[in-house]
Amino acid sequence: MSVFGNRGNRGPRGDRPQRGGRPVTTGRTIAELIGAAPDGARVLVAPGEYREHVVLDRGVVLVAEQGPGSVRLTGAHDVALTVRGGVGVRVEGVVLIAADAAAPAVRVTGGAEVAFDDCRVLGGRVEIADTARVRLNDCRISAAGVAGVSVADDARLSMTGCRICAVDGAGVLLTGSATVTLADSVVTEAGVGLNVRDTASVQVRGCAFVRCTHNAVLVENEATAGLDACRCTDSGEDAVLVRCVAKLTMRGSAVDRAGASGVAAIGQASANVLDCQIVGAALSGAVADEESRLDLVGGLIRATGANGVFARGSARIGLDGVVIADTAFTAVHLDEHAHGELAAVVLGPTPEHGLCVAGAAGVTATGLLVRAAEMTGIHLGGTGTARLHASAAHRCGIGLRVDEGIDAEVEDATFAATGRAGIEVGPHARPTLRRVRVARAGTAGVVVHERAAPVLEDCAVTDSAGSAMVVWTDAAPVVRAGALTGAGKNGVYLKGGAGGEFTDCVLGGSAYPAVYVAAGAAPVLRACTFRDCPGDATIEDPEQTSAVFADCVAHGVAEVLVSGRGTTLPAGPNGLAEGSGAADDTDRAPADLDTLLAELEELVGLARVKHDVATLVQLMQLVRRREEAGLTPPPLSRHLVFAGNPGTGKTTVARLYGRILAALGMLSRGHLVEADRGALVGEYVGHTAPRTTAIFRKALGGVLFIDEAYSLTSAGGSDFGQEAIATLVKLMEDHRDDIVVIVAGYPDEMHRFIDSNPGLDSRFNRTVVFEDYASADLVRIVEHQAAAYEYTLDEPARAGLLAYFDSVPRDRRFGNGRSARQAFQEMTERHARRISAIAEVTPEDLVSLRAPDLPDLVPAAGDPARAAEPTPKG
Repeated sequence: MSVFGNRGNRGPRGDRPQRGGRPVTTGRTIAELIGAAPDGARVLVAPGEYREHVVLDRGVVLVAEQGPGSVRLTGAHDVALTVRGGVGVRVEGVVLIAADAAAPAVRVTGGAEVAFDDCRVLGGRVEIADTARVRLNDCRISAAGVAGVSVADDARLSMTGCRICAVDGAGVLLTGSATVTLADSVVTEAGVGLNVRDTASVQVRGCAFVRCTHNAVLVENEATAGLDACRCTDSGEDAVLVRCVAKLTMRGSAVDRAGASGVAAIGQASANVLDCQIVGAALSGAVADEESRLDLVGGLIRATGANGVFARGSARIGLDGVVIADTAFTAVHLDEHAHGELAAVVLGPTPEHGLCVAGAAGVTATGLLVRAAEMTGIHLGGTGTARLHASAAHRCGIGLRVDEGIDAEVEDATFAATGRAGIEVGPHARPTLRRVRVARAGTAGVVVHERAAPVLEDCAVTDSAGSAMVVWTDAAPVVRAGALTGAGKNGVYLKGGAGGEFTDCVLGGSAYPAVYVAAGAAPVLRACTFRDCPGDATIEDPEQTSAVFADCVAHGVAEVLVSGRGTTLPAGPNGLAEGSGAADDTDRAPADLDTLLAELEELVGLARVKHDVATLVQLMQLVRRREEAGLTPPPLSRHLVFAGNPGTGKTTVARLYGRILAALGMLSRGHLVEADRGALVGEYVGHTAPRTTAIFRKALGGVLFIDEAYSLTSAGGSDFGQEAIATLVKLMEDHRDDIVVIVAGYPDEMHRFIDSNPGLDSRFNRTVVFEDYASADLVRIVEHQAAAYEYTLDEPARAGLLAYFDSVPRDRRFGNGRSARQAFQEMTERHARRISAIAEVTPEDLVSLRAPDLPDLVPAAGDPARAAEPTPKG
């Protein structure tokens, strides 16, 4: 290659180098030097500042002789360098300066093929047009007015390792049918980082678009763009915006702190976002509007100022394997006529809904998991369609809410540990629920509002703090093969005017009677089984009720009203109150005192309680002997305060205490009747005293157990709870030898209760304290339950279970014995999933609970406090 240079030659004015300051040219102009060089020559330019318009139309190499930055070429009027022909043109290390920031500093046109290496472009853009082919390597472009680099027509650009900054317009602008590849480059402080228009296309890898005034990436018209391993940070508006009919594919990229949305698709555009992270968007993480299509596969959306994903218009959005967390609004919101397809998506925490469907929008979801949505895990509303399969919502305010109008089907779903209802079916709504499980709802498991008519097939509601299902006026649910068990109140509570059909259902382990039928309700229950509860039904007013109970049977039920009686089931290790509700005292065979004391001693833990009860027994035996000897008995109050947290065995011990008093001859029956505020307090003036009296008379000859007794007290003087207390005090005085009353609840609140009425302090002068179970005791309870259901625990499982209970926070949400039962239930479910993956299952596999079956060390939620229903439960 020929080498030409201008070092040592005089310039056009005979200039020589200056002492100090910038060097000046000492030879011919760059244009003259190039004109004298043959094709393919390497032209060395001496250091200095050159003010001229250089035109390259032949294949030469223009080099700053003393390295990058030593040669500064400023356009005489506007453009510094024009390349309009030639193949093999290269420019190395030259600083190219436009005379006007709105003009190009470099223009490449025609069919030129040129490479710029380690150059700087100041105060103007690099403009590439026609069919030119350009490579920019390790270049710096700054302070341009319209664009840092513009590529138009059929031109092609490859840019690697470059930096573009301080551009009023686009950092890189593509128009026409231009084709560009960008790699390992940075665009910062531009109006738009990358703007792709018309039918242009771009492939971007490893680039960053930082602090752009508007968009980091804007793809519009019919353009296409692919971004791989890129970063869009601190954009002023939507970070990545695709509109018109443009197409975008973005992989493994990060969008941080967008001024509006992270990724937005508008018009008929489509965006495919794969394994990307969108964090800190001021508005939504991803938006689809009008007729666009937005697909997100894998990746994370987090810490948004609005929704995680928002779709409206007729947009279609697909989410597959995406995690959306810490959104200020609903995690996924679908509105108008939008449609969402969700698979294996994790949503939450969020202060609103996990998934919300509104307007005429629709959704199809499989494997959706919502965590800690403070309002509703899944809220289905509007007039569209919803099909949910194998989905779940845990630790939400409400697990699932379905409103009127939407065609909703939910299958194989789980809603657990909700603060309020597990499922709410709004007024007039008609969803279909199949194989849906609700567990540990903070109030009712399922609430069916006015005129709603849901269909529930093979669904289960377990361990709700209130009733398993509440049916409001004129609602008519159809429940087939349901299991409503372990409710803190009724299995089914039917408001006046409610109806519905319950077929082949099991209602068991509820603290109150299995079914409560208010006056005017007309449900039909066929072939239902009631087990392990105080009664099969409470009919508020038989003359105003047309309920039908056909072919129903009761097992282990204390008071049978509407069904035939079956066999009595065995009690659990701490009595049925620890496991599934009240025991059947009327069917229990009489037991002698030694047997009952042995049964008390066999209960897990409760050492202090056992000691106190044994002391009471000894005192009562002494009283009996003194009476038989004709001596005056010492003063003795049999009424007790049971102070302790939920699940510590208070109901179980109360039941045993009644039987012990019966064995001593101090009570005629010794049965247990449970009540709380809802059972004692009426809804209007004159209603409370008869209601309280009816419950009290039901307990005569046995024990009246009032749970959460402190709820009868109120700061307001007109509260009906005070009337219930006054009625109780009078009845206790009138029937002092025919009944034992035990009031129970949290220790601190029980002090407040006793102080609320002077008559209570004299009648409840002994408190039995129920301490929380130690972790080892909880393990023993689980072992008892496992044995009852023919399971075994190996040593690693026992050790892991002990560590699990050690990790459970002992706050008010901790359920003690109930938490142990829930742990056992979760272990059996995990065991079932583990066994299903084994090709050849041995008999030992079927009964062995092992370490992989244990719950997670830090539980997702505790056992919510029992909440009162809006009306009493009988």
